[in-house]
Amino acid sequence: MGKAEECAAYFKERPVYRKVFQKVRTKYESLGYMGGKVILTNLSQEEKRQLSGFLQKDYMENKTVSISVKKLEKSLKESRFSGIALENLLEIYFGEKLIVKKEEREKEAEKQRRFFQNLLEAYENTYIRKWLEKALTEKKKGYDLLIQQYRENPAKLQELIKNVSCAVEKLFHDMGESKVLLPVFAAKITGNPHYFDVVTTAEKILLYILEFCFSQEKRCEMSEVEQKNQILYKAGILKDDLSNDVLVFGMRGWKYDGTVHEGIEGFFHTGEPVRLTLRTLGKIKNMEAAGKNVYLLENPAVFSVFTERNPDCSAVCVNGQPRLSVLLLLDMLKECHCFYYNGDFDPEGLLIAQSLKERYGEKLILWNYSRELYEKYLSDIILNEKRLKKLEKVSLPELQEIKACMMEIKKAVYQEKMLENAVFLCRN
Repeated sequence: MGKAEECAAYFKERPVYRKVFQKVRTKYESLGYMGGKVILTNLSQEEKRQLSGFLQKDYMENKTVSISVKKLEKSLKESRFSGIALENLLEIYFGEKLIVKKEEREKEAEKQRRFFQNLLEAYENTYIRKWLEKALTEKKKGYDLLIQQYRENPAKLQELIKNVSCAVEKLFHDMGESKVLLPVFAAKITGNPHYFDVVTTAEKILLYILEFCFSQEKRCEMSEVEQKNQILYKAGILKDDLSNDVLVFGMRGWKYDGTVHEGIEGFFHTGEPVRLTLRTLGKIKNMEAAGKNVYLLENPAVFSVFTERNPDCSAVCVNGQPRLSVLLLLDMLKECHCFYYNGDFDPEGLLIAQSLKERYGEKLILWNYSRELYEKYLSDIILNEKRLKKLEKVSLPELQEIKACMMEIKKAVYQEKMLENAVFLCRN
């Protein structure tokens, strides 16, 4: 007996599911897709118990039981029968193919077409109109989400499109002005500070439109979260203005009015590191390092020791995978400065080095990346196969020698251990 047959047998042993599946099949035949909900009445306690067990919800006190098809699919996915589509299950359960009423399907398709055509007409000469046209025509980014939202609640989708359109028009109207926190912006547009929170449909559609407007391409050196942060930042929104920061040393900054940033200037003259938040970076027009070269170090401890040893240098702590604050700072510096980057010799560290090199090209030099240093400062950390597999993505020519050694020896080297080497002196 295959998995699908076993699944069907499980439900046949629980008679209440014949009532459920019959109603689901009828819905499917009517709508042309798996959706809606089924209502059950006059169930026995045993039938309610059978439903409660699989659906992980207590129906024992319910006089009427309402079950959404979406909930049924979710429970099936999270069970030991994961991977079996509800359509397939019903066909095996009833021993026949599911049939969609062609007339109903065509009627629903025409209704859907008119709905979206009316949306396009309602938002003529807007940013959202351009995105809607592309999404609906090419059936790419955002299309599936639009269709899903339409099927679940067309009126709600209409309201959502209205709010997102207001948000986008406001953002482009105010472009160039001071940046605003996302909850504050959401409250101003919708009255709800959480309207554009993470994973909400509103957030997804807003990001789709901004990505389209900015022709934003995925950058391999940025995580998905940082990608979102960057898109919002371009639009004038701060997702998190304080915790997203970058640690710098030997830097000066000038505001948009041409005056020096006195806070950064104070740390520069006292020779102390300073954390620059997105809030601060948003007020800075340009940054300048003390010397031509700026040293980029992956780890905070190494950054601390390096700046103590080299008090006249300029340095940035990348602190692992670069965050938006790091990249914004480096983008300000790249025109007038060269970068020297050093990080850990492990698969993750090589990938960070590669992504930064790809972003900044000849402006960035991989500093102290040699076979000799790798072999000299080997740690006791054995790299497992999962981590070693990441090396397959390391394609940069400058990293091939270390990559080959790492694949052979299967050990990592960390910056902290290399600090004793005299090469960690700045070249300004």
